[in-house]
Amino acid sequence: MPATTKVPLGASTTVRKWYLDVNTGTFASPTWVGVFGMTEFKPAIDPTTQDDSDFDGGGYKSVTKTAEAWGCEFKVARKVTAAASTAYDPGQEFLRLKAIGQFGPANSVDIRYYEMEPNGPRIESYRGNAAVSWSPDGGAMDALDMVSVKLDGQGKLTPTTHPAP
Repeated sequence: MPATTKVPLGASTTVRKWYLDVNTGTFASPTWVGVFGMTEFKPAIDPTTQDDSDFDGGGYKSVTKTAEAWGCEFKVARKVTAAASTAYDPGQEFLRLKAIGQFGPANSVDIRYYEMEPNGPRIESYRGNAAVSWSPDGGAMDALDMVSVKLDGQGKLTPTTHPAP
């Protein structure tokens, strides 16, 4: 069998390619609202594996994936909208109101995230329900108002058709 021919890759994509939207409508009839002011974004897929080694493996171990968790962690800058100096970003506000003092279904959001690299690929796109955590970072007198947000997946993260051409 011949060796694989190496093909040089092109330019790298950036982490700022990720867009996050929250559904303020229903699952069947979604109304997608963007979450703006993100300064960090870390999607995570965490598999659970179990050792399924047996005596027939000739001394070699074996592992099987049995479950998977997913989530996103990100930071947002608390900025007012350009249209109104007394209003925060609507996507951020939706998440904040779903997080603070809410439990069970009231703390659950339908989200989607997808890549939007300028002049780059439009391939990765995912949708799922998640529990929301909202934690202001605080800081010194001269610090900007930043918030750490965590979305913990509830069930399956589904690959979807990309929302943009």
